[in-house]
Amino acid sequence: MQQLKVNTVRRVLEAECGVQPDDRLLIALSGGADSMALLHLLHQMPWYLEAAHCNFNLRGEESDKDEVFVRTFCEKNSIKLHVTQFDTGQIADEKGISIEMAARDLRYNWFEQLQKENDLTCVLTGHHGDDSIETFFLNLMRGTGVKGLSGINHRNGDLIRPLLQWSRKDIEAYCDWKQIGFRNDSTNSDTRFIRNKIRHEIIPLFESVNPSFFQTMLHNMGHLKDAEGLLEQTVEQARHEMVVEEHDRLLIPISRLMEYPYHKSILFELLRPYGFNSATVNDVISHLNNISGKQFFSETHRLIKDRYNLLVTEKPKVEVDHFWVEEGQIQQPIQLCVKTYDRPVSFQFSRDPRIIHLDFDQVEMPLLVRKWQQGDSFQPLGMKGFKKMSDFFIDSKFSIADKEAAWLMLSGEDIVWVVGHRIDERFKVTNRTKRILELQIKDGNNV
Repeated sequence: MQQLKVNTVRRVLEAECGVQPDDRLLIALSGGADSMALLHLLHQMPWYLEAAHCNFNLRGEESDKDEVFVRTFCEKNSIKLHVTQFDTGQIADEKGISIEMAARDLRYNWFEQLQKENDLTCVLTGHHGDDSIETFFLNLMRGTGVKGLSGINHRNGDLIRPLLQWSRKDIEAYCDWKQIGFRNDSTNSDTRFIRNKIRHEIIPLFESVNPSFFQTMLHNMGHLKDAEGLLEQTVEQARHEMVVEEHDRLLIPISRLMEYPYHKSILFELLRPYGFNSATVNDVISHLNNISGKQFFSETHRLIKDRYNLLVTEKPKVEVDHFWVEEGQIQQPIQLCVKTYDRPVSFQFSRDPRIIHLDFDQVEMPLLVRKWQQGDSFQPLGMKGFKKMSDFFIDSKFSIADKEAAWLMLSGEDIVWVVGHRIDERFKVTNRTKRILELQIKDGNNV
């Protein structure tokens, strides 16, 4: 492994991270050895550089001393420094998330703000090879699939990590060599945190068996990165061949999915962006041959096992379950344009299911629009008898999600229109119709 020095890090920035000559850099400066070493290295390079320090107010006087330390260093070396403070504990409580997650969100949101305000193109952090190995073990325990086992990327959008091929020991050795001071975070030794437990207890066991464990793991994660690329190609091919994305829904045909020899891995990769973990995907696979209607949930989405498909939608939100329609434009869950006029001599029926015409004298205004209920029935246009809504849904191949999303328009107790699909025979325009009620679903409504 090459020694940590200016020319080697500069090559990584250019070759691995894609940093351009005219980029303006912002370094996340905690005051620890990794960020201080990176700042010292970058300060010797030709790029424009600014630094940013977050005081999370989590370690009392120690946090304040970190801030004083980085301020002093940057002033001494004429480096522009941005500093902010957060009440991280309170924000974590308000959002119901962990301290670590709150600190991460606050930090990166602030970095993004600084980028926009100061015309900075990239954010650099001091993450190193040991951080990448620790992340490997964290993801191994969480079951994140191949992608989570390939380590940290050198670049993710505007976020750059140029020190990933060096260890924590390499970085501290550089600080000793260049006589760079740095701060130690006392919480890094607290093994109640899982990452610290991995760092101080698990990894040393591997190192005792394999003294070259660091390099071995970098090679392993490199191979896994290649495997990830191959898997992504296969998944993208499968997505292109069988997945249907419409509006805010994802539809995966079960029969097509089962044609792939590694359908379990493909399904996991298709569902992972929607928050589904490997345990849930295993559960989905085990129910593929069962009756339809089974549902599975992530934090943000729902998967429904239908007769022939897996349907992924956002979790249902609490919404209005009914509203009233009168003449004019209605701003509701469905935006409708409603108008009446005398029947013209040359009247033609609409062939667009989103535009309907009814006999105005046959309806009772205002019209009620509500969700369907068990026992609902109507007389579909062109039929003499009545049909239960449940049977209409089956015949029209409505999925469970389609049925949940369906709206019915009623005149008094009678269904006038399965909105966006079929009107009732009793309310159609005939030769005896004098006035017409026209209803149009405006663009952008998913019905």
